[in-house]
Amino acid sequence: MSKLAKLQEMIAKSHAENDQDPERDWLLQHLQANKTPEMMAQAKKLTHSELAILTQLAQAGEAIPFKQLQAQSELSQGMLSRYIQRLAKNRLVEKFHTPENQKAVVLRITARGQEIGELHQQLHRRQRQNYEAVLANYSEAEVETIAQFIEQMIAARENL
Repeated sequence: MSKLAKLQEMIAKSHAENDQDPERDWLLQHLQANKTPEMMAQAKKLTHSELAILTQLAQAGEAIPFKQLQAQSELSQGMLSRYIQRLAKNRLVEKFHTPENQKAVVLRITARGQEIGELHQQLHRRQRQNYEAVLANYSEAEVETIAQFIEQMIAARENL
């Protein structure tokens, strides 16, 4: 098999267009212990951005203003607002105003949202451990070569 054919096969595996999603499967497996079918169905529909928002709110440990969450997020204000609306509709986040500032939207994660956010955070810790275990097999120079290779392949794809 040629180098290019091998590379294309690996890329195809990483972009498999099927319903396999190891992250989602792990999350659902760990949620499954004693959760309701409604919660399982709800968790299946969460986007990665929504999971990231829940993780941020779970880490905060307290209610935080929307503006503060926005400042910490890479999402546009509009996208973040849409995600928050959906999370609130699904009772994973509560939106409210404080008596001191009736204009500012403040967000508080619900118990259900907290659990999902903490599980998502745990998933990323496990992924990081797995990645570090793989990287331990390579020298710094080898990792740098791999990174350069990936950057060059991305550039080659973009320069059509």
